[in-house]
Amino acid sequence: MFHYELIIHILSTSALLEETLSQVPEPAHFSFHFRCFSGVSDESLTACNLLLLDLPAADILRILPRIASGTDLILCSAPEDISLLQEAAANQYADLWVKPFSSSFITARFNRLLEHLWLEKDDSFIRTCLNTTINSIPDLIWFKDLRGSHEMVNDAFCHAVGKTKQDIQGRGHYYIWDLKPEEYATGEYVCLETEEEVLRQRKTCLFDEKVKSSHGLRQFKTYKSPIFDETGEVIGTVGIAHDVTVLENISTELDILLNSMPFAILVKNDKGVIINSNVKFSEYFQIPREQIQGKYYDEWKKDALNTLTGINEEGYAEAALNIGGKEKVFEIHEEPIYDIFENLVGQLCICRDITVERTLEQQILQTSITDFLTGLYNRRGFYDYISRNRGSQTVSLIYLDLDHFKNVNDVYGHQAGDEALILVSRLMKECFPQTLIARLGGDEFLITLLGAYDTRKLLDQSQLLLDKMQLAFRQSRQLNSLTASIGIAQTNDPGLPIDTLIYQSDQALYFAKQHGRARCCLYSDV
Repeated sequence: MFHYELIIHILSTSALLEETLSQVPEPAHFSFHFRCFSGVSDESLTACNLLLLDLPAADILRILPRIASGTDLILCSAPEDISLLQEAAANQYADLWVKPFSSSFITARFNRLLEHLWLEKDDSFIRTCLNTTINSIPDLIWFKDLRGSHEMVNDAFCHAVGKTKQDIQGRGHYYIWDLKPEEYATGEYVCLETEEEVLRQRKTCLFDEKVKSSHGLRQFKTYKSPIFDETGEVIGTVGIAHDVTVLENISTELDILLNSMPFAILVKNDKGVIINSNVKFSEYFQIPREQIQGKYYDEWKKDALNTLTGINEEGYAEAALNIGGKEKVFEIHEEPIYDIFENLVGQLCICRDITVERTLEQQILQTSITDFLTGLYNRRGFYDYISRNRGSQTVSLIYLDLDHFKNVNDVYGHQAGDEALILVSRLMKECFPQTLIARLGGDEFLITLLGAYDTRKLLDQSQLLLDKMQLAFRQSRQLNSLTASIGIAQTNDPGLPIDTLIYQSDQALYFAKQHGRARCCLYSDV
């Protein structure tokens, strides 16, 4: 945005500096203008903001007092004169180049100087923008450090307290607002509690504050935010206070009310035209207030709320929207507005973000159908899956039960038993991926496969699972007595109750246990 014109005077009997520097590309926001002088004159020492002195040390010492304040100096000197020039020039020079130097040296040092100048100008520009911005705002603005000392305020703040910025800088609340020591000690009209709340929450907070000033008691709507350094540590606070002691009209009161609400609000008149909205609305729907006002509500609703997901138990519509790349769920309330004579004069549309609520509901639902220990589906999850997905498909059930599991619990405790159940769950997932696996209770598991499967292949796959389990059990001193038995049942009859199929797989499992355990059995072979 800014442009810095760098006027450079070179005092040198050599052409090396001019030839080298004129080849340096001009960075963004900079332009160069070079003038070279072979001798010292008033013209050579003035009307420039960068002066390169490539002269004998004695000549440099002689002309230093004649150089205008604010001119950046580059001193070029032989090594033996460096200390003398540093002492004489003190903080007057920007850089010191030791001779003899090469073109590459000159270019590198000049670019480094430009970077330094850029940082200075950028810092000055940002400070100017900040001061211009805050001084253009009629609300009170201040910046404090952690001690409560005011580091910066705007003109409106100075007007409110009747003091200059010089008087305010570095001072605390009691001095600035002319508070008595006992008032400051008790915290009344001081805002100590709100400052502490902002520092505790580490986020922007809105407060209603009463401040006692030389103009009397004032009421403020105050936003206060923590200021963080580059490491994330809080180093102070910034406050913006709007004086609401005298509200000019009802529209101002309505704006304050709407913008304090934690949900998006639209107001339409009796003609269906949108006449007001709050900050949350602009935040949620990415539409500035100025653009939405004057539009017809029904048109906006058709475009913005076209993803209605249904009516919830409270009777309100819900819509799933993509806001800033994130899926959000909103509950839509439409409430009529009546005047004092009970005439319908408009409507409020309230969009409440219920994403967290719905997420928690999904988590609760998931918990209700999931076994806490193994992460597998539980019995309820199994029946829910079957009711939603079975249809007319062939169903295969692989019923697994551990052998001698009670002995493990009795001898080594339930922790060892839990480890066994977790191990078995992992091995079943490895051997039967992309299937529903449920823990029915205790040491009983059910693997469900929908679709056409060859029972003999299922038998082979189940035997592979038993082999892996046997190998894993043998590697543990506590689990080496464990084995498992499996029963398999299948039906292509969609009318066969699922409990009947479970019973059949259980019968096959019982047959496997009766014939030596640690084996698989098909119900059709029983």
